[in-house]
Amino acid sequence: MHNRISGDGIPGVAACLADLEAITAAYVGQVRTLTGYADSVVNDDDLHQTARTTLRLLFETIQGEDREAELQKYSEHIGRRRARQQVPLESLLRAVRMDFPFIWEALSAHTEGGASAISESVVWIWSAVEQHTTNVQTGYLHEIAAVNAELELERNFLIRQLLSEDTRDPQLHLQAAAALGLPADGEYIVAVSGELHPNEFGPLVRNCVPRAAILRLEGVEFAILSADALTQDAEQLLLGIPAGVSAPANGLSEIAGMWHLARELAAWAEPRRAATLALHWDKIAAHRLGGIGKAFARRTLAQLSSLPPRERTLLTDTLRVYLDTGSITETARQLYCHRNTVINRLAKVSSSTRLDPSVPRDAGALRLLLAVDAADTPAT
Repeated sequence: MHNRISGDGIPGVAACLADLEAITAAYVGQVRTLTGYADSVVNDDDLHQTARTTLRLLFETIQGEDREAELQKYSEHIGRRRARQQVPLESLLRAVRMDFPFIWEALSAHTEGGASAISESVVWIWSAVEQHTTNVQTGYLHEIAAVNAELELERNFLIRQLLSEDTRDPQLHLQAAAALGLPADGEYIVAVSGELHPNEFGPLVRNCVPRAAILRLEGVEFAILSADALTQDAEQLLLGIPAGVSAPANGLSEIAGMWHLARELAAWAEPRRAATLALHWDKIAAHRLGGIGKAFARRTLAQLSSLPPRERTLLTDTLRVYLDTGSITETARQLYCHRNTVINRLAKVSSSTRLDPSVPRDAGALRLLLAVDAADTPAT
């Protein structure tokens, strides 16, 4: 702010201070006509007291008194309070900038010679009001930032509670659902961004469900989608996203488990193909079985593991393709070999493991064993 005026300051200030109640009343009446104040939560006493204190501090500043620090503190206080009262910033600034014409008109009316007698002070008066306006805006924006930070902390807390398998409080689940705009009951699908394609996740999910909320926790982007919002077409689009997509969660209490599942699945997401439990159940099971799975694989695959590396690779590659296709002919086509070769290789797998790939139960066990073996084999 400019240096204060010395001496007696601007003529008419003392008379304005003496008539402060009338000037304040006129100001408040004008403010009430502004959008955002007509139906505002700011009551008459609050508005009158704020206007009176502000005008007094401005008049005293214009007069040359040292009110700069007090005015700055009060101005920022006004901004913070109006932000909490949800007064639109545009309306607030319009109200604050009305201080200049009211002060100018009041000084002109209370000064001998009128406006011409104080014309040289117009820059000083304008500067005082603009500094006040800047401080009000600063307080308002700081309060909005603080409120948003509080809301974000609360939202993150609720999300963590919703995604924690240790949370047993249904009320917290309901609060989290309300914060995320989710219905209190129903089925939900959790989708977690794959690490290789994080920038594609948000736009692709919103292409499936336009109003989907893209969330972030522990550096991971994800979305919780109401199954009701997923049309058949939208579900097909979702399955084409490079993300881990959970099985349906039946109610809010199951979302935490599906979040962890989708996060595990995300590791196997491909550029145009989501990773689902149906496609990758074996890897999920292998990971969760831990030492039990390793012990099962070590014993069952012992004979295969003792074979020369090239022969072992031929047998396991053949087994993988056959388990994926269920067809000897298709397996032969993909591996560029005769179907009898496929039959012989599968027979050797069966004799080595005592598990027949053509029997569904044994095929499931073999698929799991391959996943355990792959997870336990260092990458080359």
